[in-house]
Amino acid sequence: MAINVAGQTLAQGTSDGVVKYASGSVTFDATAIVAADYTQITCGFVPRLVIWDNVTDRIMNVWYDGMANDSSLNTVAAGTRTLSITGSNKGFVIGKSGVDASSFSGTNPGPGQFQVSQNATLGAILASKVCRWQAFG
Repeated sequence: MAINVAGQTLAQGTSDGVVKYASGSVTFDATAIVAADYTQITCGFVPRLVIWDNVTDRIMNVWYDGMANDSSLNTVAAGTRTLSITGSNKGFVIGKSGVDASSFSGTNPGPGQFQVSQNATLGAILASKVCRWQAFG
């Protein structure tokens, strides 16, 4: 038996050997949130994986290291998965040192912060919703 390496592009991140994890929740009140708004979260490190779960509507949004800023993999309650990419339905903006992300949300998240877009199609942040998040470094 051989290991198949033909036609593959492997991308593996490097670790500093320190496990980084943060989690939290956000409860939005009835204040209207417009499509251009973002919510900013401070997790304390540059995340490699972010999971955002709108538990009220059962909509999950995930950002993986290597995805472009303002992208997200979305799963709705019925199980349908879609890929939101920069310039369409928006997604996450990850703060990284030396990266200008202000073209997305209007502000730069700092290293150790991420932003989540409120876009109606994305369904991540809406008025009167409870959301839980996890970030892994």
